[in-house]
Amino acid sequence: MRGFFELEKIQAPYKSEKGYHSCASCGLYKYVLNPRIKPYGNARKGIMVIGEGPGEDEDKKGKPWQGKMGRALQRKYKQLGIDLFEDCVSLNAVNCRPVDKKGNNRPPSEFEIACCREKVINAIKQYRPQVIILQGGAAVSSLIGHRWQRDLGGIMKWRGWTIPDKDYQAWICPTFHPSFVERQEDQNEVGVIWTRDLKRAFAKAEEPLPQYKSEEDCIVVTDDIEGTLTRFNKQEGRMAFDIETTGLKPYDKSVHKIVSISFCNDPDIAYAIPFPEKKKHLRMLKELLENPRIGKIAANMKYEDNWLSVMCGIEVHPWKFDTMQAAHILDNRPGITSVKFQGYVQFGVLGYDEFVRPYLKSPNSNTPNRIMELVSDKNAFRKLLTYNGIDSLIEYRLALKQMKEIGLK
Repeated sequence: MRGFFELEKIQAPYKSEKGYHSCASCGLYKYVLNPRIKPYGNARKGIMVIGEGPGEDEDKKGKPWQGKMGRALQRKYKQLGIDLFEDCVSLNAVNCRPVDKKGNNRPPSEFEIACCREKVINAIKQYRPQVIILQGGAAVSSLIGHRWQRDLGGIMKWRGWTIPDKDYQAWICPTFHPSFVERQEDQNEVGVIWTRDLKRAFAKAEEPLPQYKSEEDCIVVTDDIEGTLTRFNKQEGRMAFDIETTGLKPYDKSVHKIVSISFCNDPDIAYAIPFPEKKKHLRMLKELLENPRIGKIAANMKYEDNWLSVMCGIEVHPWKFDTMQAAHILDNRPGITSVKFQGYVQFGVLGYDEFVRPYLKSPNSNTPNRIMELVSDKNAFRKLLTYNGIDSLIEYRLALKQMKEIGLK
């Protein structure tokens, strides 16, 4: 797995549409007793704890977790066998106390979080933690928000995952902030969930990150359509596949088409090809996708099933597994079933769609997207095929993992 030290994309941008991200532009340091509070703790067990921002007690003492919520966190950690200040190192998403006009504590703004992000990332570089616990939504925004180019959502979406983050080379474990747990004291299940999430996070201190090859290195992009179809049709078992199309719905054949397809039956290699146009190759594709010896895997299988049926008369058979449905069965929270979300929280794969994403958006379900602009450019089309291949690769890896969790052979 590649570490984050080589990736500029996780560094806070020097300038955004909202201005410069710096202490000067943030200005919180002007109004506090202890500005730029530094990380605190001995980190004996390689655990980093990131909170929201200093409160009044933290500002007075110049250390994280010194007030009422800090004491609550210390008690909970101790209950689970962890000393907050000996076993962990702590800091906040914003390292100066955010206050309102009346001098009261308030949540940090997204801009303030962005201004402090570089300090958080530098602390990770310095301490190289095995586990990073994100206590609350501000911490999630600090470490994930700038890399997750979609709807970030709140802590309810992220809590409980143990993410093998490739950039930070650590398990990222979001969970509730202790202040949220306190406010929900009449709901016992919140405390139970918080305890369970923390137990899961602490257990990762003893578990190495999974080692996969770089996803881009796993993709074979080829124009050998016949050879690729022959290769997969000779095999048996399970196969994930994925298509890229000009839109969401295939019914207007005058404007829509399938531009590429990828296949994967091994967690370390996938093949991506331009979608077949010759009659011979279409017959070979039909034979492969209707081969009864090969169980088909997809994410949201109705999409592939519909497009291939309408466009090519291919009735995919047999369908073996749908990773999107399985994700919903395993965890019914909204917003977590997509390949991109599951690829990140399960395997730490993030940002591989950054180049192609703008071209895949359609104004509405019947209007073509801009994917043909990629097809017309050789280098851009190769990037599209690589992206298509990574989708299949993740779907296959994810299906194997989900089948095991569900209890399927």
